[in-house]
Amino acid sequence: MHHPNNSNKKRNRRRRSDSHGSASSAFSASSLSEGEGHSCPGSPPPHSKGNQHPDKNNANNANNKCRRSGGRKRRQRSRKRGKGQQTLPEESKFLALDCEMVGIGENGHTSSIARVTVVDWDGNALFDEYIQQDQPVTDYRTFVSGITPQDLEDATLSLEECRNMVLQLLQNHILVGHALKNDLKALDISHPWWLTRDTAKFEPFMKVRFDDGILWPRKLKELVSEKLHQEIQIEGKPHSPYEDALAALDLYRSVRPKWESAMAYKIDKTNQIRLEHHQPLLAQ
Repeated sequence: MHHPNNSNKKRNRRRRSDSHGSASSAFSASSLSEGEGHSCPGSPPPHSKGNQHPDKNNANNANNKCRRSGGRKRRQRSRKRGKGQQTLPEESKFLALDCEMVGIGENGHTSSIARVTVVDWDGNALFDEYIQQDQPVTDYRTFVSGITPQDLEDATLSLEECRNMVLQLLQNHILVGHALKNDLKALDISHPWWLTRDTAKFEPFMKVRFDDGILWPRKLKELVSEKLHQEIQIEGKPHSPYEDALAALDLYRSVRPKWESAMAYKIDKTNQIRLEHHQPLLAQ
């Protein structure tokens, strides 16, 4: 015997089952869609708990790789920023030197130091003295040196005393000047190359004279006119050691970062060699 109520109950149970299945499918699809929005590029899409990927380690490895890659990029950007920073020596470490000579001996061909000037970074004259001559002066070279007989008549400082005083000033300082080889030779002083900035030997300030490609020093007057647009050693006026020392310092200042970068490279290479031979390292 057929009961209508039993048929209605079965149909109701079938409807509830179908609606429950549709809701589960919709929940799984929405979960999958939300997960894809947060996945790392290149990693497999996440799966719902009810449909777990058989190799979930692949997804974890891909996410870890993504995080490591991001960390590497941040470190590389940090290193690039640090590479552009350059530490320059302190300004208080710089001194500029210039000397004027007179001629002694036959025809005044032998140079003798007659005036020595040392200035600091701010242009203060720390030392400016005439030097007593121990041999007769045969050419005062006044048109260039500015030295007159009266200047040397009153000089009481010997060359030896001058040398000791200049040595004390230069100790642990960076020396700036033009054609310093001549001045240091006249003073009988040596100064470490890594603490010397000679504007006559800085390659960007030099020029090729002939077709052999060899660089030659240029005159201080010429460099100051071209690089600084200033005039020194004006014709008809004697040279001023103070003016020349300050001009060399100004030339150095105009290219300071570039010059110090080149010096840092040379010092670093030298220290690598000294380290291999267990020798003391150079320091500025």
